[in-house]
Amino acid sequence: MSPVIVMVAFYSTRGFTERLSTAAAVGAVQGRAGIRLRRMPDTGQLETMRELPEFEESLERMRKEYVAPTELDVIAADALVFGVPGNYEVGSGVWKSYLDLLARLQSEGKLGGKVGVALGSEPGLSAFSEAIEPLALAAPGLGSSSAVEVPADDVEHAIALGRQVVDAALSLRESPL
Repeated sequence: MSPVIVMVAFYSTRGFTERLSTAAAVGAVQGRAGIRLRRMPDTGQLETMRELPEFEESLERMRKEYVAPTELDVIAADALVFGVPGNYEVGSGVWKSYLDLLARLQSEGKLGGKVGVALGSEPGLSAFSEAIEPLALAAPGLGSSSAVEVPADDVEHAIALGRQVVDAALSLRESPL
């Protein structure tokens, strides 16, 4: 049996959501999955820098270290983890093209049998969870919601979530919904 592939896509400017997303990826690796760690591209680079000058160094580092998620990343993945900042707003330019891609893939039947879960903090987490609800991603064993609130300093919780996502993907392989 081929290993589970988990794609972790996140958006972070300050590094908090990056930390949780990386921890979820570590948990997925501990669960014996392959990972793809991707960062949403900035939509307004200069505006973001002006708003967050104290985080300029971490923002520049993330821009160099990560690539944006692609259609092939999504198709190859058994599970999708979304790292969502607390300030996410529906229709956010950062996530818009990615969510549009996911909607198209859903309409083409290419998201069937994939696990999907968002991690982050409120109020953005609830808004993002509602935005991905139409994708009908599975979350067996992860509770009734596709959203898991993880405080910015709770790396252990994010690691455990990464392992749970792998277990959920394996469960789907064994008995598809």
